[in-house]
Amino acid sequence: MRPPPGFSDGDKVWKLNLCIYGLKQSANEWYALFAKFLTLKDFTASHQDPGMFIHNKVECYISLDVDDIAIYSADTPILTTLIKDLKTAFEISDLGEASFLLGLHITYTSDGIALTQERYIGTILSRFGMENSNTVSIPLPKGITLTKGITEQPKEQVTTYQSMIGSLMYLVTGTRPDLEYMLSFLAQFCSCPNNEHIGAAKHVFRYVNGTRNLGLFYQYTTRNAIHVYVDTDIAGCHDTRRSTSGYIVLFNNCCVSWLSRKPHSVAKSATEAEFVAISYTTRHIRWLLKGLPELRLHVPIAMHADNTGANFLAVNPEINVRTKHIAVDFFITRKALEDNLFVLLKVESVNNLADISTKILA
Repeated sequence: MRPPPGFSDGDKVWKLNLCIYGLKQSANEWYALFAKFLTLKDFTASHQDPGMFIHNKVECYISLDVDDIAIYSADTPILTTLIKDLKTAFEISDLGEASFLLGLHITYTSDGIALTQERYIGTILSRFGMENSNTVSIPLPKGITLTKGITEQPKEQVTTYQSMIGSLMYLVTGTRPDLEYMLSFLAQFCSCPNNEHIGAAKHVFRYVNGTRNLGLFYQYTTRNAIHVYVDTDIAGCHDTRRSTSGYIVLFNNCCVSWLSRKPHSVAKSATEAEFVAISYTTRHIRWLLKGLPELRLHVPIAMHADNTGANFLAVNPEINVRTKHIAVDFFITRKALEDNLFVLLKVESVNNLADISTKILA
């Protein structure tokens, strides 16, 4: 490496014998060192998430996020030995039972485990001066219409808006699927936000201020089943006329995954829009099916969609004038159903949980 100012010796460079915190390869070197240690302890890195290590013989899992290490295991002699070996190999602090991890507050009850981000919410509200704002009951007013700005805005306003959206992003990623659509909707205006966009973002913050204690709850249960709800709107974007697809994944009735996004194509009908949403969800199910065996889980999966035409198109190899324009790659759902990877069920629109990922609700 090049020596820092005041330590240079002509054109000479320094050879590093140990990795220094902050260099580009530091994280990779730390991961390699930690992975090597766990390999010797009979752990294997997950193929789906290299930051997750799985014990080859017992129910013991370790997650690594930079230098935050979490162990998921019953209180057994193997766990005691593992913690002892970690303390011997690395300079670590044993914080005991996890109560706060990566911004998530963890609460244990007799019925299950709750995850919230109240402290993080307080931080971002204070950052934007919204901690004393009046609260509202819904993230955005139903029927609100926003389009892309056309007039260049002051740099300070653009930066503030982008910071507000970025602050919400970690909240949505962690514990708040109810904000997923709002974030996706408002993020598309980051390049040129006007006063209306700023006002909408502040409205979301007012909703967050009144719902600080909302989060996810994982109930203790011995049942194993995955239910996936998928939905879409039709031409919801006023700028591009693209639809918004969304899904909610429940494992034993507990929310574990969610998404709201706009496909690249413009749907010509409600059936096509729903069929495209089903196909995107199928790809996520395939990803789940690759990871579940690593966790020693073999779980039946059901997908719930509310469009009869799209459901019919997914299971029937029929091409006609109304469907021949749909891209071939969207027909992966049909192959997945033929392989019995999951079952596709009809759900009434009023019971479709994925509504929250595709539109503003009252």
